[in-house]
Amino acid sequence: MSIQKPIRLSDYVEYPFLIPSIYLDFDIRTDYVVVQALMIIKPKLKESSKLILNGNKIKLLSISINGKELKSQDYSLSNTDLIIDRPPMSEFELKIRSQINPFINTSLEGLYLSSGMLTSQCEAEGFRNICYHPDRPDVLSKYTVRLEADKSLYPILLSNGNKKYSGNLKRNPLRHEIIWEDPFPKPCYLFALVAGKLNTVSEKYVTNSGRLIDLKIYVESGDEKYTKHALNSLRKAMKWDEDIYGLEYDLDEYKIVAVRHFNMGAMENKGLNIFNSKLVLADSKTSTDDELERIESVIAHEYFHNWTGNRITCRDWFQLSLKEGLTVFRDQSFTSDLHHAGLKRIEDVSFLRNYQFAEDKGPTSHSVKPEEYVAIDNFYTTTIYEKGAELIRMLELLLGKEKFFKGIDFYIKTFDGSAATTEDFVNSLLKGAYLDEKDVPFDVTKFLNWYYKSGTPKVYINQSWDSKKSILNVSFEQNKDGDNTNSNIEMVIPILYSCYSREKPNQPIVEDNLFVLDKNIKNLKINTFPGDKEAPVLSIFRRFSSPVDWESDLSINDYLFLFLNDNDYFSRWDSGQFLMREIIKNRLCNQPNFSLEHSFINAIKQSIKSLENYEPFLLSTLLTIPGFAELESLFEKVDPINIYKGSLNLQVLIANEIFQELKILSKNLLGNINHEWPMGRGERKLLGTTWSYLTLAGDRNIQKKCVEYISHSSMTIARAALLALKPLDISETKEASNLFYTHWKENPVVLDSWFAYEASRPNKEGIDVIEKLLSHSKFDWKAPNAIRAVLGGFSKNVELFHSNDGQGYLFMADKLIEVDKINPITASRMVKIFSKWKTLVEKNKEGMYKSLLKINKANISSNTREVVELILKSI
Repeated sequence: MSIQKPIRLSDYVEYPFLIPSIYLDFDIRTDYVVVQALMIIKPKLKESSKLILNGNKIKLLSISINGKELKSQDYSLSNTDLIIDRPPMSEFELKIRSQINPFINTSLEGLYLSSGMLTSQCEAEGFRNICYHPDRPDVLSKYTVRLEADKSLYPILLSNGNKKYSGNLKRNPLRHEIIWEDPFPKPCYLFALVAGKLNTVSEKYVTNSGRLIDLKIYVESGDEKYTKHALNSLRKAMKWDEDIYGLEYDLDEYKIVAVRHFNMGAMENKGLNIFNSKLVLADSKTSTDDELERIESVIAHEYFHNWTGNRITCRDWFQLSLKEGLTVFRDQSFTSDLHHAGLKRIEDVSFLRNYQFAEDKGPTSHSVKPEEYVAIDNFYTTTIYEKGAELIRMLELLLGKEKFFKGIDFYIKTFDGSAATTEDFVNSLLKGAYLDEKDVPFDVTKFLNWYYKSGTPKVYINQSWDSKKSILNVSFEQNKDGDNTNSNIEMVIPILYSCYSREKPNQPIVEDNLFVLDKNIKNLKINTFPGDKEAPVLSIFRRFSSPVDWESDLSINDYLFLFLNDNDYFSRWDSGQFLMREIIKNRLCNQPNFSLEHSFINAIKQSIKSLENYEPFLLSTLLTIPGFAELESLFEKVDPINIYKGSLNLQVLIANEIFQELKILSKNLLGNINHEWPMGRGERKLLGTTWSYLTLAGDRNIQKKCVEYISHSSMTIARAALLALKPLDISETKEASNLFYTHWKENPVVLDSWFAYEASRPNKEGIDVIEKLLSHSKFDWKAPNAIRAVLGGFSKNVELFHSNDGQGYLFMADKLIEVDKINPITASRMVKIFSKWKTLVEKNKEGMYKSLLKINKANISSNTREVVELILKSI
């Protein structure tokens, strides 16, 4: 029952053959597909090497070299490999004819069936389920693909690149064929195939150089009306990449296909992106403002991969963040430029702290560039993506925008058409930015520690103010004794800071200065205003300039000052989050600080007066309670139910104290919510926030109004009404939920949000509710979105999932074992909800441990076993 042998970065060996071109022929039949692969292969080495090709669940029909069919003794075949011991020493042609059955494939890897449509997913190692191939990212080839199928069953046949030919077969006019050609070399994980009954929505895009690009989105019949937002998002992304990075699209057409059954959010296959339908099909009636922004961002992310991921790919999967971290940084920058940089930064940091920081603290913690893995699918994580993006952001800050873009340009020109490493990226970035490496303003070796070391670094800040000399002395320390995070490893930590005078809060003493902490201890001196009677207030890690945790000697009054006066959106929000965490922690430790609570409530009232007419989005953000993971991190032993109640009690406290202000806000906002996205986003968000507070405060009028707003034409408003009622065990909650279901029961994308809502809201029926949802006629076990909605929603139903009898954990264990049989990737990702078992109070710890053992004893996939055994290793 042990997991497979790990694959290690230190064992990397270059593949001994080049495969410059591949011709793939797919003959699609009713219950099987015949695949013929014709590869031109060139040995790299003078000495003979075995030709090892990966293959999984493939029926080999024939194999030949240079037209001569091989006999069984000329090669060896196993469940995972096809090996030719003595291939020719010079360039040769390898032809392999095989058969696969995508119609029984439930893993959603390789080629599989989704709602009557054949579609593919090859990243990371799905291509080996389609045909025999090295299936590694450092083998790049130019692909030509021929598809043949029954016209009535599969009228649309798609693959990568540009269409070269299409027509009916002369020998059988009921069948048709199409040939696609991709002129750019790519790794096999970027191969894509789609065949089915689809309708097309298309537009034209003219590049800056005047080239005409066909933009096409393929959807199931009836979904055409939901594609306008995706097309607009794609056009914006193409324009932004040309204007900001100087990168133009390189093919004649750009295709997107919406698929219901998809493990990922989307996949950047060259010229043929395949998307989870929830990230394509959207308008303001079916998607919230946040979802529309996310769709815009993901559309951009996959498009940006055309250069940072496709034209330049990763040498091996240990370099995954090379493409993903950089492209996440690019999509975050895109959203910041289109909307609001300060608010986008808060959104990204909140996500990072609640998910990536939590991952860093747990047993599945790993570095941005891991040293080993068993199943690479388990490393598509927030560390690779979001933390990886933070490393790029730090490089941009350290170099400055002008030099950063010079470096990016040099990197693309140097590695275009090849596979690279993270070191290649960092070094070429610096070579492009500086003529002399001695001019680089930081220690590159220390910076690369960000890629190699796991965990979240912690920085300690202490201040002393010399009032006579008007100097603020600040000491920064990154490896304090007793800190178990990367002890004695020096990192390059850029710290943006400002300093405020209490007497002149609108006139910063210094603003957005950069201090680089690159030693264990480093000091900073700030000249303050002469004559100030009180010590100045330091604002640190502005814009969240480094992905670190920190502990400072700032006082409560300092945080209150920053909450009211800081001109950096992140720092202002972060100060409020700190104060809320302090209030919750004090109350849960039975040491309430009433003075702090009173001061913070007054600060909220002042913020409402100053922001309601100018910054509704920021005001809503400032009123948002810290995430559950952030609150968990405050305690050595975590009692989830107590933390949930503590969070809820703070919301009730705030609601009662600012009740009248909230009533006025709610009334004033109602007239400003009907603008088309993105206009009116702030007003809609703030209205939802006021409703959430007012319903908790017992406002019966608002509770009833929320039911009425379930049928509002804006999904943002409808879902805000649902969310406001969610914590309450009242008749209106069930009534609102039933109305929402009735209205959207025929739309599976929207209905997923209802499944998640029902699974996560408190109820008296217990686990029976979750069972009913899983057996619901509209629930689709084969759709990862649906599984995540119900089981993911259940994991957030704190009192039910974390019940003292442990039944919530055991129920989840049983269901994940079932999911693993259908879809190991989804199961292995969801089992991480058990990763914090060791941090829980004893009653919960024991129950979660028993559930982990139950999963581990089951017959589970290597994907899921790797994660479970890592979690159990933390004993």
